[in-house]
Amino acid sequence: MVPCYMLREFIQAFLGVVRDLFRARTKLIAENALLRQQVVVLKRSASRPRLKPRDRWTMTAITKIFPARLDAVTIVRPETVVRWHRSLWRLLWRRRSHRPAGRPPIDADTRSLIRRMWKENPLWGEDVIAGELAKLGHHVSPRTVAKYRPMHLPRSRGQKWSTFIRNHLDQTWAADWFTIVTARFQILYGFVILDLGRREIVRIGVTSTPSAQYAAQSFVEAVCDRDDQAPRFLIRDRDSIYGATFRRRVKGFGTKYLVTPPRAPQANAYCERVIGTLRRDCLDNVIVLNDRHAERILRAYVGYYHTRPHRGLGMQAPIGARWLPPVRPTPASNIRSRPVLGGLHHEYGMVA
Repeated sequence: MVPCYMLREFIQAFLGVVRDLFRARTKLIAENALLRQQVVVLKRSASRPRLKPRDRWTMTAITKIFPARLDAVTIVRPETVVRWHRSLWRLLWRRRSHRPAGRPPIDADTRSLIRRMWKENPLWGEDVIAGELAKLGHHVSPRTVAKYRPMHLPRSRGQKWSTFIRNHLDQTWAADWFTIVTARFQILYGFVILDLGRREIVRIGVTSTPSAQYAAQSFVEAVCDRDDQAPRFLIRDRDSIYGATFRRRVKGFGTKYLVTPPRAPQANAYCERVIGTLRRDCLDNVIVLNDRHAERILRAYVGYYHTRPHRGLGMQAPIGARWLPPVRPTPASNIRSRPVLGGLHHEYGMVA
C-alpha cells in the first residue's frame, strides 16, 4: 500500500513534466539555470544532504528511463545513484523469489523424528542417528542431526534408572514400608516386597514395632516361599530401619541391594504404586482394629490383586496363565461372582 504523501508527490512531479512539454524552450532553459544556481548555493551551505527513500526511488527511476541525464545529478555522485539502483534490484528480486538464503530447511516431520531419537537413545550420537534415519528413507547429514539435538539433554548421558529397572525386571524385587492408622489412632507399619517381573506381591506383613530383624525375616520367608530363588537385586530407600542385620541376611542370599537417591520416591516407583493401590482399593475403605486385623485384610486383598487385570501387564493378571478372550461372548447367566472383602470387590468367572 503506497502512502498518500508519496502518491501526492508523484502526481505533482508527473503534472510538472506534462506541463513542461507544452512550455517554450527559452522558459525551460531559464528555469533550469535558476534551479542549477540554487543547487550550487545549497551545496555550499549543506555539507551532505539527507535524502528520504522516496527521493532515492524517484531519482533512480528517472535515471533508469533517461540514462543520458545521469550527469544532471549534482547533490550526490552518479556512482551513488547506480548503487541505489542495484540495491533496489536486489530487493525486487528477493521479493519475487520468496526463498530464504542458505540451504532449504528439512520438514517438520523429520525434525520431530530426530528429536525423538535423541531423547529415546541416550547412547546414540549424531552419526548413528543419521544412519538410522537413512534406513527409514530420511537422508540427513550428521551435522543436521546435531543441529536439532534438544538443548536440555546433558552431554555425557547414561541410561536412566527406569531403563536399568526395565532391563532387570525379572531379577529385581523392591521393598518399602507404609503406615496404617487404626480405629484407636495407633500407628501400624506395613512391609511389602514386590516382584517387579510380574508385579507380584511376594510378601506383606503388618507390625507395630518395625525393625531390621522383622524386615530381614520377611525377606527370608519370601525367598523360601519361592524355593530359595533369591532375586539378583533388591531396591530399597535410605531408611535407617534397614540396619546391619537386614543387609547381612540379604547379602547371604547373593542379592545386591540398590539404594535409591535421597528424596527420590520415583526411583522405587513400582513399589510406591502398589502401596497406593493398597490404600485406595483396600485400607481407605475399612477401619483397621489392630495389626492382626490389618494383616488379614491385606492378605485377602492380595489374593484378589494377583488375579485382577493389571495395566502395567497389558491387562493380564500378575500370576496365573495368560488369559485369552473366548471366541463367543459368555452368556450372563453362566457368569458367577465371588465377593472379596465383604463385597468391596468381586471376582467373576464362568460356571463349570
